[in-house]
Amino acid sequence: MKIKAFTLAEVLITIGIIGTLAALTMPTLIQHRQKLELETAFKKSYANFYNAYNKASLNAPPLWDDNNRTNPYPELAKAIYREYIKIENINKDTNEKYLAKIRTYTLKKAVLPECSQLFRNEGSVITSDGSAISVSQNCGRNWVIIDTNGIKKGPNAYGHDVFSFNISTSGKFEPTTTEAESNYDENGNREEGYNTSPEVANKCSIDSKSNINGITCAQFALSNTCPYDSKKTYWECLP
Repeated sequence: MKIKAFTLAEVLITIGIIGTLAALTMPTLIQHRQKLELETAFKKSYANFYNAYNKASLNAPPLWDDNNRTNPYPELAKAIYREYIKIENINKDTNEKYLAKIRTYTLKKAVLPECSQLFRNEGSVITSDGSAISVSQNCGRNWVIIDTNGIKKGPNAYGHDVFSFNISTSGKFEPTTTEAESNYDENGNREEGYNTSPEVANKCSIDSKSNINGITCAQFALSNTCPYDSKKTYWECLP
């Protein structure tokens, strides 16, 4: 009686094929999972902040502090923070280490936006949902920065897990659509027109040369639309 079986060579070839297919597909699967995790974290953090803001608004804290130039930490911020279970406050030392890790939408090294300034006041907090929250006033606006993964977990990138919003003086909570940046020469002179030049004006694009590229991406994340490909969702087209 003859027993049919695979030869050792056939088994090794099959294992090699399976290994090759796994090597080709695993990066895609891992990337998909990472993007799904970013989407979930964004939705959770946004919903939690929106609820906290609505509750804080019931006590009608001032939406604007005329002395904000010397005190960028308004009563509005304090009221919102009170609605969270706080893990810890973000101090200056922690913030400086965080800022060194910040990346743009295309994951290049980023700089600080001129106005929102990323967790610049020490009232900023890390919350129990894992996110980091900052509410401050500058450049005539209330700024809300949310790092949906928290400052201690990556990618710490604009448009990936770092999102910017504004609260208007009338109380409307909305995504940031404009933010300023400057470019300086080696002598410290500011380049006029840099912020509005075609290369940097769009701050949510794979083609933008902006050093804060991604800071205006919250509007696309909320609508789940890709800023440069109508056939993809926002999270599918993340660089």
